[in-house]
Amino acid sequence: MRLRPRFDKLLRISTLGLPALVAAFAAACGGESTPPPANPEPPPAATTAPAPTEAPTAAPETPPPQPTASASAEAPPPPKSSAEERPPVLMSSDKELQSVFTTSPGAKLELGDDSGRAVFRIREGSLGSPHIITFKIDTKGKSTGVPIGKIYRLLVQIENSPDLPTLETLDKPFEFSFPAGNKKDANLAIGELKVDDKGREKITWTVVAPEKIDDSTGMAFFKIKSIGNYFMHVTAKPPTEAPK
Repeated sequence: MRLRPRFDKLLRISTLGLPALVAAFAAACGGESTPPPANPEPPPAATTAPAPTEAPTAAPETPPPQPTASASAEAPPPPKSSAEERPPVLMSSDKELQSVFTTSPGAKLELGDDSGRAVFRIREGSLGSPHIITFKIDTKGKSTGVPIGKIYRLLVQIENSPDLPTLETLDKPFEFSFPAGNKKDANLAIGELKVDDKGREKITWTVVAPEKIDDSTGMAFFKIKSIGNYFMHVTAKPPTEAPK
């Protein structure tokens, strides 16, 4: 009966000393006890997400300025001076001259005899395309009032066409000189002949003042900007148009 209590006492002592024994054994082996887990850090406070901003849009590129017509088109060449022009075609006749004339070269037509010659000059660059031009003395031509000197006829035609157009110069004016005798008030009468749909003729007269009158030669010089189906003669009537 006394053995039992002693055995229980030994068992209790062994049981109580076991943890210390384990701890002593761990220390002897150099081990360390596992530290308790660290307290987790509190999660960061929730922040309000920034409001979405609109993505910047690229500004439309400004288109380059379109070239203007005046910048893109080539400027017309300046008129040539007399020294820069090619020598004109020279033609002369007592009564009638006719030929095809074009842009270049120019032409100088002399019509008449030693008693008096009319001169018609086409400057280079005045015509834009070939035309048939007739310059002649018309003994049965129309006049306004009493003509001074002869009556002249000017015709402009397109080849293979019945049309008689009026041509305006593209450059310098057309030049005419007519015998005026000793007249100080010699002007040029220009009668433009038109034919209506019924075949009736109508003449519209214009009187042009001279550029100058050469007293030594008795020649009156005129410049006009267009040629066509004309009757022409020197007149004492006052001008209806200034020289051009």
